[in-house]
Amino acid sequence: MHLSFKPIEGKSRSFYVLAATLTLLSLTGLMSFVISYIKGHQSLGTNNIIPWGMPIVITIYLIGLSAGSLILSSLTYVFRKEEYRPISRIAVFFAIVLIFGAMVGIALDLGRPEKSWRLFIFFALNNMRSLFAVNGILYGGYFVISLVYLGLMFADKPKSTRILAVIAICWAALVHMGTGAIFGFIAARPIFYSPLRPLEFLAAAMASGLALLIILLALIFKLAKRKFNQDIILSLGKLLLALIVPLFILVFVDKLTHLYSPHREPMIWLLTGPFSSIFWGFQVGCAYVLPLILLAHPRFNRTTTGVMGAAILVVIGIFAERFVLVIPGAAYPLPFYPGKIEGIWGEPGYFPFTLVEIFMSLGIFGLMGLFLVLGLKHLELLPVCESSGQEPASQ
Repeated sequence: MHLSFKPIEGKSRSFYVLAATLTLLSLTGLMSFVISYIKGHQSLGTNNIIPWGMPIVITIYLIGLSAGSLILSSLTYVFRKEEYRPISRIAVFFAIVLIFGAMVGIALDLGRPEKSWRLFIFFALNNMRSLFAVNGILYGGYFVISLVYLGLMFADKPKSTRILAVIAICWAALVHMGTGAIFGFIAARPIFYSPLRPLEFLAAAMASGLALLIILLALIFKLAKRKFNQDIILSLGKLLLALIVPLFILVFVDKLTHLYSPHREPMIWLLTGPFSSIFWGFQVGCAYVLPLILLAHPRFNRTTTGVMGAAILVVIGIFAERFVLVIPGAAYPLPFYPGKIEGIWGEPGYFPFTLVEIFMSLGIFGLMGLFLVLGLKHLELLPVCESSGQEPASQ
């Protein structure tokens, strides 16, 4: 069976309604950012104790999704799995859209996004001993490599694509391990600090990137009315099961290590304090336990509905994992004066959700969704089986 790739027509009413909704959501996010730009970060949930809020949570979440999606695109070109060729282009395009959304999140968190260009003036305006500066190189290089990678796919140059695919998956792994190192090497924050954090971030990226890819593939092919081999979803479900297990082990070992005496108080606070319901209910329940049950049970793992349900749970759970790391990790008081409470600095922080931050966050997702549907309309991302004479439906 020979595959050709064609864009969707994008002329139906539902397509225009979706595009208009995403545009409205993007504009709402833009207006929310303008409010935060004028009033300052006090319009968000951040404060002197918790300096990072939802833009950073979303940023590290999207970086993981992007890295995972790009790595999975290599199944065809690096590991020679031809059955995954129909999803190779869309996986790389997902990765580009997601890393763009992550960069938008970073710009929104800066407060002065007009100065974000300074992040990419390497070795001149940056301290290259800082992991933030090193990750600037990784992010910029990742974006360029992804664009070239997709371009080679469009140009139908398999040899060059295979070479760049190897570079892309290695670079993607470095990108998310570098992001994990930003948190894992901050010794002053007990919940952040862990030598396992880079590996945990990479495992979470693989699992969440694959889960999102499963969801979007099923939805896009159905809405575009393109034929799609459902066995690919079931096969990806088995791979998702194999990725969740090491992630669960890494998280378990990390938390067990932090519970070791004598510095166990921060982890006990996380597991039993005000954020414990998010940790146990969403991170542990949605990201690990429930998906493992669905993907291991023969009643569910042999159906696309069961695999889709597990994928949705993983996407929700990994987002909760990022939230639990950033917000509670910053909320636990710094040990300025061990054994003493000194004013507000000795009290745990709190994080109120504000409408400005909520709509600004939704705006990031709306902008990515808009780029996705426009890409489907104007780029040759979805396959058409030429042997069957199938033509793209008007969507």
